[in-house]
Amino acid sequence: MKVEEAVEEYLYHISAVEQKSDNTILSYRNDLRKYSEYLQENDISEIEDVRSEDLQSFLGEQLDVMNKKSVAHLLTSVRNLHRYLFINHDFKNPADNLSVKVNRDHLPNFLNEEEMNMLLSSFDDGDPVQYYQRTILELIYKSGMRVSEVCGLLVKQINVTHKQLRITGKGSKERIVLIDNDITERMVYYFQKIRTLWTVNNSDKQYFFINNKGNVLNREYVYELIKRKQHELNLKNISPHSLRHSFATHLLDENTDLRTVQVLLGHSDIATTQIYTHVQTKKLHEAYDKLPRAGKKDL
Repeated sequence: MKVEEAVEEYLYHISAVEQKSDNTILSYRNDLRKYSEYLQENDISEIEDVRSEDLQSFLGEQLDVMNKKSVAHLLTSVRNLHRYLFINHDFKNPADNLSVKVNRDHLPNFLNEEEMNMLLSSFDDGDPVQYYQRTILELIYKSGMRVSEVCGLLVKQINVTHKQLRITGKGSKERIVLIDNDITERMVYYFQKIRTLWTVNNSDKQYFFINNKGNVLNREYVYELIKRKQHELNLKNISPHSLRHSFATHLLDENTDLRTVQVLLGHSDIATTQIYTHVQTKKLHEAYDKLPRAGKKDL
């Protein structure tokens, strides 16, 4: 069941069956809108795909922009949604026995530049499949695109001359995504030398990323690829979305202003982008703590 469908069904239930007040329904709607947007941002479109870890991460991120009382209310709304789905649709309940371990130290998972280079260089470009795989991950990292946007990338959206992609993101909003010389060259090589050998009569050739079986790229493939590389390279726990987090974090490391990062990520609200400033704050604290005078009281 689609996330939006599940939310609307639950809101109808508390309105028509439980007959909750208008104010209560509005409060639940606002909470579940935030939850739906987070799931969409993390490329989770089916409510059955939500895991306890996703909920924990969601609550942690909300604590960076909301007070604890508001987050507690948010948790109640989400928990009641999943309880309803468990009772009425026999869906698993990822909120069951959820312990709230969230705190202000929660940050999005991301790879530092050394780890990112190790990930990308682990592919053998002499192997067409591995070339294809690296191109996918490198595009996410170097453009900040969502996994769903990369999977849905159309050939006609790519302008290699100007090194731009015209992307339709969340809420059908269009934005321009910039790409550098390296990823542009990789995409051109894949398109001209590899993809042409893989496209068959039944391939949907309007999509850019088509695999060696003639199938269009999907998010499950990217997720499994990332998890395999995580274990192979002994990396921290990451997901495809971690590459997008890495893109934003490294931009801020290079003193890119927050508003520019917001535009590049396609965030409609800068509050969503501000989560990355906490990454910088934590780094500053860690650097300060390493100073010889750190922790010493002035006389």
